[in-house]
Amino acid sequence: MARIRTIKPEFFTSADIVSLSPLARLLYVATWCEADKEGRLVWKPATFKLRYLPGDACDVQALCDEVVKAGLAVLYGDGFAYIPAFKAHQHINPRESASQLPDPDACGTRKPRVGTRQPRDSDAQGGREGKGKEGVDDASGSVYEFPPGFERFWSAYPRKVGKVAAAKEFDRCKPNSTLVDAMVVAIEAQKLGEPWRKDSGQFIPHPSTWLSEGRWLDEVAEPGADAGVREMFRRGASS
Repeated sequence: MARIRTIKPEFFTSADIVSLSPLARLLYVATWCEADKEGRLVWKPATFKLRYLPGDACDVQALCDEVVKAGLAVLYGDGFAYIPAFKAHQHINPRESASQLPDPDACGTRKPRVGTRQPRDSDAQGGREGKGKEGVDDASGSVYEFPPGFERFWSAYPRKVGKVAAAKEFDRCKPNSTLVDAMVVAIEAQKLGEPWRKDSGQFIPHPSTWLSEGRWLDEVAEPGADAGVREMFRRGASS
């Protein structure tokens, strides 16, 4: 029987959803259509591209990484995923076919690459809905706080997409003030380079990608600036 999925109005203003890039939001909705009645699906980024983004010039793997890093999908087993609290937000037709995919608890979940927060019931469709000015309220009303130094990085970085995912990568790096200084210096230098200025910044990486790949160590046009960045990183890593 055909799957029917619903979307709530709150989805569009949910903190985790607005932190995603537009195509990642669309991809996340598409995963609901892929998911069975238990919220499980086969995780095949190339298939998602063909089915749901056929006319878009995009890196579907990067979009999938956004969704996973935001905690909106959890990878497990050998090529599977589930959507946390899916059943709490989707009204499933009881005649829909039973899941043919393995239970995550039975084969072991593959945890998201970063972050330690456990999924909540509000995560399934609308993301984490809340009123926190800096992050997201959970069921107890507490606010997710961005890591120390993150706002300096975020203020300097020119492509402001995927803030929550970027914050998790930033926290994983555990940068001290010296390393944050190095990141900001690198960002300012890379802003002036041809790759980031080309086509109105189209090739500026997502901030979470920049952090996860250690892009503050990239070669920059000015040798002096590059040496300064490397020296600041060396001091930060050794302190």
